Parts: sequence; structure tokens; C-alpha cells
Amino acid sequence: MTSIGALGRRSCAALAVCSAGLHTAMLGHAANPVAAGLLVVMIVGCLYCARELWREGSVRAWTVVALMNLAMIALHLPAPAHHHGTVAAAPGQMTAATSVALVEVLIASTVVYVRSRGHWARLSDVADR
Repeated sequence: MTSIGALGRRSCAALAVCSAGLHTAMLGHAANPVAAGLLVVMIVGCLYCARELWREGSVRAWTVVALMNLAMIALHLPAPAHHHGTVAAAPGQMTAATSVALVEVLIASTVVYVRSRGHWARLSDVADR
């Protein structure tokens, strides 16, 4: 039987696969080979995170998920009219990608916070001695 933690990890892994799918859908709209190459790197990054979350869900994996998605949001939000200059996304694609990234950031940040909370408490106990 699958635990709640494993179910949560695997749900977030599925979100990472959705992010890879959204980037794959944008591949056909890349304006040049450099933009296509960057999209391929993003696809590989999303699939790497999905694999890590599916298999074990370490704090490192959750931290990478949070940071990658924060970077994605930071790069995509200022894009005027959903156009990067290098990749033209369909009107709903950018909104979907940003929404998925926001959900992943919130979940990953929560997991890292909860998992590290006990660690920091133990460290402060040692420092107080």
C-alpha cells in the first residue's frame, strides 16, 4: 500500500511531467535553434525532477523543484503578451505553465519547511548546551 507521502511525491512528479509536456508543446514554436535547445534543457530538467520525486523525494529534490519553478515564474511573468521573443506560446499555455509552477513551488516549499523544521530544532538544542 502506498503511503500518503509517496502519493504526494508522485502527484508532484506528475506535475513535473506536465511541465515537461508544456515545454514540449512549445518546441514547435521556437524561433531559432538556441530557443529550441533551451526548451530541451528545460524538458530534461522537469523530467529529472519528476524522476527524483517519484523515487525518493529527498529534501534536495524538493529544493531543486522549488528553485527551478521559482526561476520559471520569474522568467515567464514579465513576458509581454505571452511572447518571449524566442518562443511564442499559445494564449493558455503560459498561464497553464505558470499556474503549474506556482502549485509546485507552494508544495515543494511546504515540504522543505516541514522536513527541515525538526532538523533546525535539534540543532538549536545542541547549541543551547
